[in-house]
Amino acid sequence: IAAALEPDNDRTANAVVGRVRVTPDIAADGEGGSLQPAAGLPSNVAVSADGRTAWVVNHAGRASAADVAHSAHGHPGSLTALSVRAAVDPINDGTTYAMSALVPGVGVGPVGIALLPDAPVAIVSSSEGFTREDGGRVLSFVDVASREQRATFALAFGDGGRVAQRRASDCAALAVDASRVPRSLPDGDVGCFPNVNGIVISRRDATFAITANGGTDDVSIVAVGPALRGDPTAEVARIPVGMGPWGIAVSANGNYVAVANRESSEMGAEGNTVSFIDVDRAIENDANAVVATILVGTADPAVPTRPFGLAFTPDDREVIVANFRSDSISVVNVGRVLAGRADAEVARIELTTPTGAAATPRGVAVTPDGHYAVITGGTRGTDGGGWLWVVDLQTRRVATTVTEVGDEPYGVATVATAE
Repeated sequence: IAAALEPDNDRTANAVVGRVRVTPDIAADGEGGSLQPAAGLPSNVAVSADGRTAWVVNHAGRASAADVAHSAHGHPGSLTALSVRAAVDPINDGTTYAMSALVPGVGVGPVGIALLPDAPVAIVSSSEGFTREDGGRVLSFVDVASREQRATFALAFGDGGRVAQRRASDCAALAVDASRVPRSLPDGDVGCFPNVNGIVISRRDATFAITANGGTDDVSIVAVGPALRGDPTAEVARIPVGMGPWGIAVSANGNYVAVANRESSEMGAEGNTVSFIDVDRAIENDANAVVATILVGTADPAVPTRPFGLAFTPDDREVIVANFRSDSISVVNVGRVLAGRADAEVARIELTTPTGAAATPRGVAVTPDGHYAVITGGTRGTDGGGWLWVVDLQTRRVATTVTEVGDEPYGVATVATAE
């Protein structure tokens, strides 16, 4: 980031210190065929508390480029452990040598990841079903010490969504007959499977995982200990929010969760709001757990902005939201939004690209000192690849833009220099 902020490096790739692979080679033409990199589609990343390991969620796992070209959805996923120190070593650029472990078969179409703060466990969410974009409801628990999957937990079904389903496509029928599950979205029969996107952890009197359920337009509260033991009652609450939540963030004190309401997988409509949830009320399955909802990226409720990723600042005073459709980020004052004030969106910052292409921001992270937000964006296959913006949260301005950051980047995390 320091290099990116040097004036001569603005709108260049000079600050990129490494591009490492996160999936191994696979046979291109079956067993014994020539080798090629697996497509992988890395979609999210979380960094261990000691800053030494980056855990990368591979949405398409070991799928080939041809498989992904046919459909990017419904592939068994995987989880890669990267040595941060090795990843920033130029000798490993373009190689798999920074990989310290690969956990295969971690859910289907995984997207979200959360690391438990007091246990060597990562929780990965399945957003899809096998060969289908609908059908995800499994949380996978991975032991980060042994690098093995330890347990799985299935979330409850939804109620069928907001519109009537076709005959024999109710939740009971879809649960037993995968051929009836929608292969691609949007689809009117969506609304039975949570299709989990983001996931976060909050510590209250126990540890809870909180998931953004894109398929059922709600949030699940899952008691982690019981879920690890296979207790079917571990999902203690289901809280309705806006349409198709994707990004989710938890405040540093664990009191609140913010959810980006991205799009309806059932109706194909896009959202423009962020919901704020009181965690204690949510654990009790309180109907008033959603304590605020705010319009972001626009002043017109009829204009979709497709809020994607979001993050709290370390002091919990603000939430930074990436608005995919409006090519901007919103800065939301938490105190104001909880007080119901109309002026809670205190800044809206436009993001531009060196090529003039749409910014389409997705991932958001905030530096530990709260000074900068880093935002990923870029449309698949665009000239120059993806981008990363470093936004100065004090001046409310884009401080610098980094080019050639992968292709259509999603998740992003910050980490101090590895020891």
